[in-house]
Amino acid sequence: MLGIRLMKTRYAVVIGCFVVSSLGGLGFAIHHHGYLSGQSDNNQTWEIKWAKRDGKDLLELAGRQLAEREEENRRQKEKEEIVKNAEIEKQKALADVAAADAVADQLRGTLASIRHQFAASETSKLSTNAAVRYSAAETIGVLADMLTESDKRSGALARYADEAAGAGAICNSTYSAVTRVVE
Repeated sequence: MLGIRLMKTRYAVVIGCFVVSSLGGLGFAIHHHGYLSGQSDNNQTWEIKWAKRDGKDLLELAGRQLAEREEENRRQKEKEEIVKNAEIEKQKALADVAAADAVADQLRGTLASIRHQFAASETSKLSTNAAVRYSAAETIGVLADMLTESDKRSGALARYADEAAGAGAICNSTYSAVTRVVE
């Protein structure tokens, strides 16, 4: 009986140790699970903060890019408007040049006609001062030729000056449009 009691006591101690060990392991498992859960919650909290920060940064970037695109579109439209206006002004100037050339041609024709009439006039040939009149006719002819050549050259210079002035105005307007800062 003593042996059975001793055995029961031993089994009770072993069972008690097993129960205590099991409870200790269970406590450790619960504690470890709680630790991992807290760590996971902490990571999720930081991930949420980072996601909010990243989202805010992306929204700011998108806003800046949109503003830059709008500014570039505004500049491009202004440049196109300047070029369009310059083309209209150029066409007007070319029309004015054509009209001036037509008037100059008409004046040259009138001058040539007067020169021809003066040279072919019977009175100039029959006059006692025929040599003087012939010399005057030649002088008028030379002056008419000089005037014609001078008119042609001044027309060419005027066209060049108009083109240069137009190009300068376009350049200046474009520079002003591109460098203007939107406030």
